[in-house]
Amino acid sequence: MGQVNVQANPERAGLVADNVNQVGGLELKNCIASGSSTQIWEVTEPGGTVPLAMKLLLPDSLKDVEAKTVLKHEFKVGSALEHPGFVRFHRIEINRDHGFFLMDYFRAPSLKMQLGSNLPETQSRMKKIVEATCQAFIHLNEKGWLHRDIKPDNILVNKAGEVRVIDFSLATRLATGVMKLLAGKQKNIMGTRTYIAPEIILRRPPTVQSDIYSLGVTLYEIATGSPPFAGLSPNDLLKKHLSEAIAPPSVVNRNVSPELDIILTKMLAKKPKDRPQEMRDVMSFFRSCKLFLEDPVELHERKVKQAKENESLSVDKRLDSRADADRVARGLSAPEKPKKAKRTTAPIGELEPPKKAGAAHNAAAAAQPQAGMMPQMPFGMPAPMMPGMMYPGMMPQPMMMPQFPMGMPQPMPGMMPGMMPQQPGMPQPQMMPPQPFMPPAQAPPQQNYVPGPAPGAVAVPPVAPAHAPVPQPAPAAAPQAAQKTVLLPLERRAANAASPEEVKDLDFMTELPDIA
Repeated sequence: MGQVNVQANPERAGLVADNVNQVGGLELKNCIASGSSTQIWEVTEPGGTVPLAMKLLLPDSLKDVEAKTVLKHEFKVGSALEHPGFVRFHRIEINRDHGFFLMDYFRAPSLKMQLGSNLPETQSRMKKIVEATCQAFIHLNEKGWLHRDIKPDNILVNKAGEVRVIDFSLATRLATGVMKLLAGKQKNIMGTRTYIAPEIILRRPPTVQSDIYSLGVTLYEIATGSPPFAGLSPNDLLKKHLSEAIAPPSVVNRNVSPELDIILTKMLAKKPKDRPQEMRDVMSFFRSCKLFLEDPVELHERKVKQAKENESLSVDKRLDSRADADRVARGLSAPEKPKKAKRTTAPIGELEPPKKAGAAHNAAAAAQPQAGMMPQMPFGMPAPMMPGMMYPGMMPQPMMMPQFPMGMPQPMPGMMPGMMPQQPGMPQPQMMPPQPFMPPAQAPPQQNYVPGPAPGAVAVPPVAPAHAPVPQPAPAAAPQAAQKTVLLPLERRAANAASPEEVKDLDFMTELPDIA
């Protein structure tokens, strides 16, 4: 929010009507942050060049007594702190026209903004951030104060790694001795739900361990990129702080070291006695351990580089001119489009595909009919007429004629197969013509006809073909196909095909666990 908004709504900014760019003699430059009751402005004194930060009450809050009390309380706590981890407070001014206090302007984004914009770099500086933050809180505790609202929004970090802790509106006195024993339940629950300690939710007095818990949630968010708990509602989030155990940071981020797992788990213990007793203990733990297995920045850069290489070498990007230019620059050739395998169709008479090794070669050989072998055809289908092959009701071809004994007449050229030359005094044997094809229901059993010897002739035994077909058992028909009288070829293939495996229970795909 800049100067234009101030001029458009001077009353909301709490400015004087005669000069909308000034408050209390200070010139407003830029609105840094805005809350429900206050705004943070960058200001300069008249004739000065050094920027300052002003925490200014909004007009509605200026009429609220409690809001003015909180502003005075924060200035009191900040003025008592003299440490590099805090900004220096200058002066406070509250009247009927405006209410504000001035402090040093630390030009740096909050830790929350840095986690969202550049998480790997923030993780690489985590150890330095933890040490500077712990030193600031050690000084705060030595002055007798608790922060009570530790979160990434209230920690500023610049590019040099310098840290400033801000916002003391919820700070309270550290109870010691008799005051700690006499302290009862708190009237109100004060803090931010995502970072609040379990004992604060139970309205117990805040302690150093309460701030350690909030700092632990903050460091967990740095290590993994997200806080340990998230709820469907504000009350649900509070219940998780009370009863739900955290997931180890290494489960969320595999680069987290086992030592960091141990420290954060100890800081986020449900009971205050199980946590470190002082901020100094937390700082010493982080000093002596390795936080990540690999430098987060190097790991992130390697993943980005690998992702870009995979994208440029992807087949889906082969027609992209930018990807092609990148390949040429690196001396790589464009990936070839994978060839699709040709689909072969099995013969109609082949009921089952070959299953053993080398079956492809055997199937190709079986598809070519061989001389003297009857092709395997389904029952009821007529076999194709092929030269040189034997069929029921036919005599062997001349090339297959057997050698007759001495004294028997030999067949003459040009005679029909099976015909014998007419000899005086010798009757000609009768031949049975080939049987016509009949439907399966009416066709009689097919038999090879062997003509008997004519009266007075010497019987000649029949000669089998050189390559007689091996009888094969008929394939078992499917239960559905047994009821049909005549099946078409495609129906016979479907009947003999193996039925796909059925998955009976798919409920487990839709039954998801309820979210706690």
